[in-house]
Amino acid sequence: MGTNNIHSTALRVDHLTIGHGDKVLVRDISFELAPGECVLLAGPNGTGKTTLLKALAERGPVLIPTSIPKVKGFTVDAFIRTGCYRESDWRGRISADAAARLEKALELLGIQSLKHRDISTLSDGEFQKACLATGLTRKAEVLLLDEPTAHLDVENRIDVLRTLKDVARRTGTAILFSSHDLHDALQVADRVFVLTRDGRFLASEDKETALTQAFPACF
Repeated sequence: MGTNNIHSTALRVDHLTIGHGDKVLVRDISFELAPGECVLLAGPNGTGKTTLLKALAERGPVLIPTSIPKVKGFTVDAFIRTGCYRESDWRGRISADAAARLEKALELLGIQSLKHRDISTLSDGEFQKACLATGLTRKAEVLLLDEPTAHLDVENRIDVLRTLKDVARRTGTAILFSSHDLHDALQVADRVFVLTRDGRFLASEDKETALTQAFPACF
């Protein structure tokens, strides 16, 4: 288990450009994520947050499915195991190492008691933790989450955010998550990455200064 290490890098991005087709949203995106960091990705709608997360996922980090439906018929255990197909045999049985990571993820997230529950019966907050467990079971160095607190009530929103921070701190996994719940997200974020309406990317430890440039009317 580790915490932030300024001498190592979980993810490095140099001069990345993102957009849709011929339309460029942001140019020259460069940053590093350290192991154990929990970083907020913020910006107005349409500035490219989801596009950036999907582009980063192509480089190896795991993009956590936070907006998929809770399909009836899958237990939490089965749901998490579906994300480990690369470590499964022809019968669909995952490796012993992956199974051990699954159990460890359930324990870390405090959802061992939900292991055999149908995911359709979970609260939204519980389901978000099950989704997070899929990334931890896959042994990812970097987890990407697109609006993990969307549609959650205040209690579950705060619980999920605190869980993200705790997972990063205790496992050394770097976490980059987008959110519109800026006030709550700032409480757990080590840094903020901001996408602005005029196509700029800002990375700053001075969180409020960065957000002021993205949301001048709010800060």
